[in-house]
Amino acid sequence: MLIQFTVKNYLSIKDEITLSMLAGSGSDHMEKLIHFGKENVLRTAGIYGANAAGKSNIFKAITAALIIIRSSNVMQINQEIPLISAFAFDEESRTEPSEFGFIFTVGNHKYEYGFSADSKKVYSEYLYAYFSSRATRIFERTCTDKYIFNKADMAEFNDYREKTSANKLFLATATSWNCKKTKEAYLWLSEEIESFGGYQAITGAALPYIAADNDQKLREFTLGMLHHADINISDYKVKTEELKDNNANGIKISIVADNGMPIAVPQMTQTRTEIETTHVITSNGQSKEFHLPASAESSGTMNIFFFSPLLKKALENGSTLVVDEINDNLHPMLVKYVVDLFEDPETNTNNAQLIFITHDLSLLTLDDFRRDQIYFAEKDNETGTTDLYSLDEFSPRKTENVRKGYLQGRYGAVPVILEGGPLW
Repeated sequence: MLIQFTVKNYLSIKDEITLSMLAGSGSDHMEKLIHFGKENVLRTAGIYGANAAGKSNIFKAITAALIIIRSSNVMQINQEIPLISAFAFDEESRTEPSEFGFIFTVGNHKYEYGFSADSKKVYSEYLYAYFSSRATRIFERTCTDKYIFNKADMAEFNDYREKTSANKLFLATATSWNCKKTKEAYLWLSEEIESFGGYQAITGAALPYIAADNDQKLREFTLGMLHHADINISDYKVKTEELKDNNANGIKISIVADNGMPIAVPQMTQTRTEIETTHVITSNGQSKEFHLPASAESSGTMNIFFFSPLLKKALENGSTLVVDEINDNLHPMLVKYVVDLFEDPETNTNNAQLIFITHDLSLLTLDDFRRDQIYFAEKDNETGTTDLYSLDEFSPRKTENVRKGYLQGRYGAVPVILEGGPLW
């Protein structure tokens, strides 16, 4: 469960911004909160803002941090760290590393992990665990190769340090060598938080689940989503074909070893998945089935179809799902339905979370959201920097029409439309 994400000096984000999933002091919609010890945690949060305000850069920051963590073990010694891009409109910032930080829970434990890096090397890194109310240091790293370990871990962790090059994360290296003290945190960051933006990313992530739906529970969930969206698809068929892919010497590289080292295997297989939908059409009192390839369906229909497995997985696993421009994939009424799935304790029994970036104002109401669930991203056009803040900072009344207030510019994060004649 995500408690907080922070980022500094990344794309349009110059100064540190924080996306917090901790609930504020408001007493409204308490039934929608997750209770963790003495803390209350949000199940959902939406980020609003004008075009080019930097909303998607927050999504990109989360995605970049996760990819860097997950790809660290396969980095070659002189390979550049991917996706690092410092704030460019400041001479000092553009030469400094980007910084990322997560606070999250795994079971009854809370962890705090973060690192700073540029494309060449990792500058700092840390992991703390909260087994009680006080933080326990697992490790600290500064100046790329300066480490602080607990005395009891010194011999074991020094061995991991020798295996961690300047462009790699100690967290990933230690875990690849089966370090028990880093494993739980690393597995959450590598498996329990996912970010998706765009049709291709969603499709690619969903296809394996669609193809492996042996118990047909995903079929039931997906057809339910389509039915809720009033789409006339009564069933679908999935055909998967294995394609052997041999190169000239019959060797492919598959990164599968526990210690992060590549293993050469003689043959790799790829799969091609074909989907056929079934429509029941009634004419002159008679019903007949018609079958269409997925390519004949509308893009909106297929967005729902491929988004369904990701929603189901998150709800079942209790994981955190981050979605960029969710309205590009789903109709506003369906977005409301999805948000309700995450906020209802009866359908979200495992405390999954949904963080979404949107421009859909129909969701911007205190009838459905708490003030601390609504975030705004705003860019200062003079400095080019993005800021992120919550509606809770404005303390609106429970009866306030926040949608109207937002359109009037009361909370910022709206475009300023300049007056003037046409440009042509």
